[in-house]
Parts: sequence; structure tokens; C-alpha cells
Amino acid sequence: MNVLVIYSHPNPASFNSAILGVVKDELARRDVSVKVKDLYAMNWNPVLSNFDLEQMAAGKVPDDIAREQEDVSWADLLIFISPVWWYSVTAIMKGYIERVMSLGFAYEETDLGARGLMQGKRALFITTLGADEQTARETGMIDALRISLINGFGKFCGFDEVVFKGYYAVPLVSDEERKKMLENVRLVVTSMIS
Repeated sequence: MNVLVIYSHPNPASFNSAILGVVKDELARRDVSVKVKDLYAMNWNPVLSNFDLEQMAAGKVPDDIAREQEDVSWADLLIFISPVWWYSVTAIMKGYIERVMSLGFAYEETDLGARGLMQGKRALFITTLGADEQTARETGMIDALRISLINGFGKFCGFDEVVFKGYYAVPLVSDEERKKMLENVRLVVTSMIS
């Protein structure tokens, strides 16, 4: 199995970084090939520009996008790790999705509408939230995330399976609770590669 991990948090001492460490550790223990993309360390440009659109309309894919599309094509499983800011994944993560998962690569237009091209692939979104689970549900945050990530991304692009896992109130809970979250990350990753 080939696993592509796409990570976005600017602080290397963040809880998201600890999640990335657990994901990498668990994948290293398994018989899988792994590539990790740290979007901030890569200085990934999240802006889908007019130049990008013109190039793609002319059948040319900009080099930075083409490199990422090669890795997405290689992967059987994509694992996205991101905090939730403003009811969504980070801007850099959203920009990665917007630029890489483009028309002609991740989906195509047909007479019947859009058709996803990512069949045979699965995706896992691991997110951290400052809000507790009850607040996240009552405010519609969870619904917004699930609609955007599972329907708007996963189903639209034709992924066989998209799993959303949120960890709540991360800055507010005890270190012991965060350790339990990290153990749960390990279990979730194991379930996706077993």
C-alpha cells in the first residue's frame, strides 16, 4: 500500500505535529510505502491563479501541481492532517486541494455532470478543533466539515471511502486526554491500512 500524508500546521511544536509523529510512527511499523508533504515546510503556494487556470485549459499542468498530482496518483490512501480554523481546514490545505485536485485529474465533466476520477483510493482527514464536541455540533461546525470534506471533496472526486476524525477541545483538555487522543490516532490509522 502507498500512503501519502499531507500535513498543515505552521508550528512544529503543535498537537498536530504530535499527530503527524504518531501517523509516521504507525505507518513505519507497517508494510507500506509512505510520502509526507509538510505544506508549510514546502512553502506550498495555495493560490489557484489565473496562470494556473490558463495553463490547465491549454492542457499544461504547472510543475508544482504536476509533482503533487504524481504523488496523489501513486497513493492508495491519502491522510490529511490539519487544524480546523474558521470551520474549515487551513487555507494552505484548502489551497492544496483546490490546485492539485483539478479538473481532468481528480474529476471530469460529462454530459451527466461531474464524475470523480479517484476510484480505488481512500482518504482520511484528521483534524483538531478548539471547540468541544457539543459546541462544534450545535454551531454546525461538524456538519460544515463533513459536507465539505466528505461530500464536497471525497464523493465529488470519486474516492471509495473518506473518513473524518475530529479531536475536540485540544487546547483545553489535559495532557492525559491528549495522550488518549494520540492513541486513538494510532487506532484510526491502523484501521485504514489493515
